[in-house]
Amino acid sequence: MFFHTKEEALVAQLEKHPIFGDLLGEIANQIPSFHASEVAIADAILSNPDLSATMNISQIADKSGTSVASVVRFCKTLGFKGYPEFRMALIGQLSRQVAHGTDLHLDGGITVDDSADEVIRKIAYADSLAIKTTAERLDVEKFVKVVDSWEKASTIGIIGFASSGYVAMDLQLKLNRLGKRSVAWSDLHTALTSISVLKEGDVLVAISHSGTTLDIIDVISEFKEKGITIVLITNALRSPATAIADLVLFTSARETTLRSGATASRIAQLTVVDCLCVSLAQRNWSGTKVALDESRAAVGRRSGKKLSEVEKPRSKPTSHSRGGK
Repeated sequence: MFFHTKEEALVAQLEKHPIFGDLLGEIANQIPSFHASEVAIADAILSNPDLSATMNISQIADKSGTSVASVVRFCKTLGFKGYPEFRMALIGQLSRQVAHGTDLHLDGGITVDDSADEVIRKIAYADSLAIKTTAERLDVEKFVKVVDSWEKASTIGIIGFASSGYVAMDLQLKLNRLGKRSVAWSDLHTALTSISVLKEGDVLVAISHSGTTLDIIDVISEFKEKGITIVLITNALRSPATAIADLVLFTSARETTLRSGATASRIAQLTVVDCLCVSLAQRNWSGTKVALDESRAAVGRRSGKKLSEVEKPRSKPTSHSRGGK
């Protein structure tokens, strides 16, 4: 493809960047894991993205009260080579929003003054954006390595607490339907007392939006010492859990004050889970199809039995049955 300017070529290259689709959202997502100087830079950019996109690196440093070196580190933390690449990504996002007519009002989070219509539109926007940006953010090479580890494992353990626990149970159900032995835990003590279930070569999948939940960190630390491969599904680029895990797959979902534990984070996690399970099913489709057919047949027999019981007409009481002995 021919590009008229270096800027056009760079923007085209950045289209493939894992967080290009929602750079501002990604910055907001990562604030809890940022250092103090990074938080200051993030606040400076998020407070006025349009103005920030016109600034050079020295101006961003001055605006945030930090240094040029801090701005460079900030950009690299987000996965960019430096400030020029970051700035072009920011310009690209703002340009696309204008070109596509994106309603920036939907992007601002829910407030206590929002109407019911605004709440519905904002949640729908956030959830659909979470799916799109999570797909863009997935590292395909690491994704394939995760599927490889699942294929080789005899048993897959799954750990997730609170809202992530629902995703853990969903993953267990999907794996069992595919014929892959799996077990899910939703609390620390059950997981630790079941540590003997997994052997060397098996996999523990930890699901944590923040990557900072102490119980999650305790569980994956114990299992890692046993030689279990740790796969982490998280939203945080930098966290105690990401430092421990062998393979990390990142989601992209925003949480705000009114939407802590929001559906967007679960939908992003479920998107990753669905992609992994479909890829695993492809590896041994003949065996997978048998397992799925058996699962459907079992559920179908049970459903048919219950339906026939409901539809079976009740016999009317006879005169003999009305009287006692």
